[in-house]
Amino acid sequence: MTGKKKIGLTIMIVIAAIAVAAAVLFDAFGNAKTVEKSGVAMGSVVTATLYGTADEAVADSILQTVEKEDGRISRYREEAEIYRLNKSGSLIVSDHTAGVLEKLLEIAGNSGGAFDISIGALSLLWDFDGETETVPESSAVRDALNLCGYEKIKHDGNAYQLPKGLTLDLGAAGKGLACDDALTVLQGSKVKGAIVSVGGTILTYGKNGSSEDWTIGVRTPEKDDTSYFAKLTVRGTNFISTSGSYEKSFTKNDKLYHHILSPETGYPAESGLKSVTVISDCGLVSDALSTACFVLGLQDSEMLLEQYGAEAIFVDTENTIYVTDGIYDDFELVSDSYRVQRYE
Repeated sequence: MTGKKKIGLTIMIVIAAIAVAAAVLFDAFGNAKTVEKSGVAMGSVVTATLYGTADEAVADSILQTVEKEDGRISRYREEAEIYRLNKSGSLIVSDHTAGVLEKLLEIAGNSGGAFDISIGALSLLWDFDGETETVPESSAVRDALNLCGYEKIKHDGNAYQLPKGLTLDLGAAGKGLACDDALTVLQGSKVKGAIVSVGGTILTYGKNGSSEDWTIGVRTPEKDDTSYFAKLTVRGTNFISTSGSYEKSFTKNDKLYHHILSPETGYPAESGLKSVTVISDCGLVSDALSTACFVLGLQDSEMLLEQYGAEAIFVDTENTIYVTDGIYDDFELVSDSYRVQRYE
């Protein structure tokens, strides 16, 4: 689960029936007022496209706030609070990081551990971000599992304590959290609309030109296929995150091994799903729930989605798509390789 690279969503911005990508647009706010900037943070491409402004400083601020968040929650950067907590086993963290950890531990509990920030030992063992494609020995998986468990994390206010060997990994929620930070920047600006992408989490904000509608292409859940199989229309401000089995994966002896690990077994989750896309009003929630729902599977995700007021798109291994009721009428299938059903 953690350390994962979330699946990219192909962004389609449609204005006056003209699809435009990475370009300056003449929008309803008058003349060319679109700014787009890109960078790299959290091991992913970060892109900010702003409407109704020519102020590049806002786009720069978004890129900077994503980098700043990485500097707080990374398990690799020595200045990061999560790195220092992992290294020392105890730390009084900032109010910001304490709030993040509290929310993620809440989701861990509500998902029955399907989402778990404590499985750093497992993600390090599998090392899907590395160059070697190796299935760990079962004994090594068992040993790593013994070092995991969100319920073992203790805290008193901002003072956190980890048992020896337990390693936090916030990779399954970091990109959504970064999009939450981007929203804060946008709300403090004069930007009338924006779309921000951090890896596989997208933030839509305000209006897209003259319309509040944003059209998002959902990527086909097949390795090395960057086409989209469906369009989703959303309005105003939303966070959209996808988790899937093909972004970081390899095959050994005709068996697929992917990066979304089950905290229960220590192996890649086998839930009968290829991908899960979650739409929420909170980036951290959309990111974490896309992982949790992938691990839980189709039927066991319903209660968790309802609890957080989130919508979802599930794609199973038989190429059937299940769309929750709240977005069903805004979903359009564009590939004949799939069939769609209402999620009930």
